[in-house]
Amino acid sequence: MILRTTLHALWVVLLTGVSVNAQHAGVVLDTTLNRTAEAYALAFRTTTTGVEAWLTIATDTTGDQRLMARSMFQKDGFAPVEIVRHPAVNVPDSRYNGVPTFNPCNPDEAVFVSDRSSAGQSRRSNDLYWAVRTNGDWTVKRMAANSSAWDDTPAFGADGQALYFASDRLRPGSGSADLFLMRRSGEGWSDPQLLPIINGSASHEASPSTSSDGYLYYSSNRDGDQDIYRVRLGVDGMPSQQPERITIEGVNLPGSDEYHPVITPGGRWLVFSSNRGSNPSRPFRLYYVQLPDTTRRSLSLTVTARTRVRDVTKLQFFGELDSIYNVATQVRWVDMSTGTESMLQAQSGRVDVSLGTVSIDGPWHDTRIRTYVAQARPHQEGFQATTDTLVIDVVNCGGNLNHTLYLDDTTTAKQSCDFTFRTFNVPFFITAYWCPTTSAYRQYTPCTSLFTDDLPCEVLQQPEHCESNEAYTYEFVPAKLIRRSRAAENCVNYDEFLRNGPTWAHDVDRAIERMRDEVGAALNEPCIQEAIRRGYTVDVTYVGTTDDRTINYKCTYTGKAYEEIQSLAPDIQIDTAIVPFITPGRKFNAGGYGGRAGGNQLLSDLRSLYFAILFDNLCKATVPQYAALRARKQMTVRSRGQAIDTRDLPYEFKRAAGVEVRVPDFEIISKGRTGTPSRTVVLCPSTSCP
Repeated sequence: MILRTTLHALWVVLLTGVSVNAQHAGVVLDTTLNRTAEAYALAFRTTTTGVEAWLTIATDTTGDQRLMARSMFQKDGFAPVEIVRHPAVNVPDSRYNGVPTFNPCNPDEAVFVSDRSSAGQSRRSNDLYWAVRTNGDWTVKRMAANSSAWDDTPAFGADGQALYFASDRLRPGSGSADLFLMRRSGEGWSDPQLLPIINGSASHEASPSTSSDGYLYYSSNRDGDQDIYRVRLGVDGMPSQQPERITIEGVNLPGSDEYHPVITPGGRWLVFSSNRGSNPSRPFRLYYVQLPDTTRRSLSLTVTARTRVRDVTKLQFFGELDSIYNVATQVRWVDMSTGTESMLQAQSGRVDVSLGTVSIDGPWHDTRIRTYVAQARPHQEGFQATTDTLVIDVVNCGGNLNHTLYLDDTTTAKQSCDFTFRTFNVPFFITAYWCPTTSAYRQYTPCTSLFTDDLPCEVLQQPEHCESNEAYTYEFVPAKLIRRSRAAENCVNYDEFLRNGPTWAHDVDRAIERMRDEVGAALNEPCIQEAIRRGYTVDVTYVGTTDDRTINYKCTYTGKAYEEIQSLAPDIQIDTAIVPFITPGRKFNAGGYGGRAGGNQLLSDLRSLYFAILFDNLCKATVPQYAALRARKQMTVRSRGQAIDTRDLPYEFKRAAGVEVRVPDFEIISKGRTGTPSRTVVLCPSTSCP
């Protein structure tokens, strides 16, 4: 018997129960899991109905028979252990059935260990078996990679295309095994490859297990006791660095053996088996310890109202059309894994939720896929809230996430196919400048963003020749690249940009995303869809605004000539009166085209044009319905500048941009916006599975 912890049978553990401290601070011995003679090798199976924990247990004090058992994750711990009553899984005449591993990309595929007789032979040795679940029934067959020696402790890789296992095939009967790797190949598996770096000629390596952050965990006695190690894996699935012994306090205790390390699906807990303790028989028990949280994940919720414009100060400019704005209200937040519910206050329409503390009480909460329910409280009568179920892959998602909750105005009204999405008090443009204040989406514009620090300008390097000769030595003195602002020449208020540029760009990027999502939603409105079905053309107008203040007399257009811009955006219609003015070097305060205070209508038209190109390119790349309409020429795209008199609106409303989506001469009777009572949104879907 070389692998004392693999001569087992599988049990399934429904996750509830009471946990007590083990013999070391931080390490927990779970009394529910450890109610039999011995318990080993916890594994996790994630299904559409929850997470099952499978383990291997000894059915009597002699440890002569070991079986598999299973359980479901529950909010208050592990449930009592239940033996898997399936004849193909726990074969009655076998002494050892256990140590399962489940394909993380397909929970209905598994590999486990059994010493059952094979092909009518009476031979008894641990072998690997392939199990497939179809319509609730498991079918099992012996894997071709087995040897005449012991083959044991399998573990799938993160993508389900690799299988690690232990075998003593290089030293049969020695009591020492090595770790091997097989790769999936069609319906079968490749020949096993010996892992480099980690296997020792005199040591025993067993119990491999992979983690989502790219490590292989395993058990080895290379330093005396059987301890837990880990090693970084390369892209080929092979160890890429020297292994390291786990130094978590209380895990590798002197004088005890540790096997079967496994990281919980969410990456926050380490579960392992150990024979520590004062019991003379040294039974193996399952322990777990919390790992440090190195990824502080948070979710930013924005509450947005979608309604009819009712502000009379805006109607004169924008008409009684749909608009969006953020709402300060309460948000109901439910963590479905723990069953906890709380009310959050969205200040200025936004609230941040931490996702990093969900699993602090035990492994049973640490699922990879976590589900939350969020609902904003309507801020006034007639609004309907969506109830969003958020499905988050906390391993695949890193850093901060964003999600918008909607409140829809359901007031009955006669509705033309007109939707306008404006943002106010968002600095789309640095004062008197025409290029949108965006950082994340600047690649979609033909103008030069003020955020140019990461753009290469020139490469200054020494020539390869002229290093020396018998008459001279040479020294290369490169030219010095000096970047100077154009000051008032190109209308940019550089002081304003230096003070607020990054902050404003962040706000603009979020506003662009919000308007982009609203345009996509508008194209799916019943009235737009009906108009499209009837062959109407959708008219999209992009609006850029500025106030009518006097600008510096030195202010000159320094952008591209109209002919070059038109070649980049030939389908965007603009006011023909602006065309002669889109010439590099043209003064803004001269030429007769402008508002009464000195020409800001020209700036407004330029703003709308550059914004239209940006937004049109972005929507073509990210909104399929938009791209389809553009491709079949069922959409007209225009830009329109809007110079606003300083007396008409507060100043913060003048730095604005907007999108109008309409179908002229088409209308329906509407009961207001029809909100979506509930929807499911998947954030960061898993990318590790093929």
